[in-house]
Amino acid sequence: DDDDDTPTRTYYDLNGVAYGNNTFVAVGDDGTVFTSSDYGATWDNGTRGTEKDLYEIAYGNSTFVAVGKRGTHSFSSDNGTSWSVGTWSGTDDITGVAYGNVFLADNTSVSTFIGVSSSNLTLSTDNGSNWGQVCSGMKIYDIAFGNSIFVGSGAEGAIGIVTDNGTNCSLGNSGTQTNTLYGTTYGNNRFFSVGSSGKLIISDDNGSSFGDITSPVTKHIYSVVFGNDTFVAVGYKTVIVSNNVGGSATETENTITFNDVTFGNGVFVAVGDDEIIYTSTDGDTWTKVYP
Repeated sequence: DDDDDTPTRTYYDLNGVAYGNNTFVAVGDDGTVFTSSDYGATWDNGTRGTEKDLYEIAYGNSTFVAVGKRGTHSFSSDNGTSWSVGTWSGTDDITGVAYGNVFLADNTSVSTFIGVSSSNLTLSTDNGSNWGQVCSGMKIYDIAFGNSIFVGSGAEGAIGIVTDNGTNCSLGNSGTQTNTLYGTTYGNNRFFSVGSSGKLIISDDNGSSFGDITSPVTKHIYSVVFGNDTFVAVGYKTVIVSNNVGGSATETENTITFNDVTFGNGVFVAVGDDEIIYTSTDGDTWTKVYP
């Protein structure tokens, strides 16, 4: 019998990964979800809450929120085991999401998720159940939270600053109008953004202005995270490591393409196409853990 009845497995691209509640959760195309509860060593299939592509994920207030194609906002309160769909009528692709516990002028605080798109921002204060529009006209690709503000980055070097839980939206100065800024993170009182053609910029004034970091590459860089007193950025066949103040940057890997990177419990986790997942403790040496 020459027939091969072995089913051909489909590997889905992973686009986002986040850490919370001792769990890593990765998301990707067609609603793919993977989870790890042993510091990234092994990974299990999570339940898909949607068939739409998921682009990014964030954790806060005991909730994971994943965003994606055509206005998708999904949320999980059980570490990615099950998902519910948030209420949102827009159809723009939501490419980034961040969580922040925002302190208001009256000394109260509110747990907030903000999603970003090429036309406006979305905001939820009920752990992803319901979403409203803020910052109309702000075109942002990714967003991060720190020092009680959200700072986003996007095409043509766009920097968006969101304060007072979405009631105030302003623009910062990235120093470029040509680079797309694909990823942003916050660490050590600094916002760090990465983008096309190796762009690396850093701000120590809450996103108002950014200065260039000399980049070791001209490749596209998609994501950056802060952990172990280190900024680690990933992109097209590159991993770049910078110190805790965004000093000189060094390329530590030049063969693997990653779409996103996160940090939790002493471990960096990076994800990419065809469900690849790698871990590292220092950003220098990477170990493939899946598939």
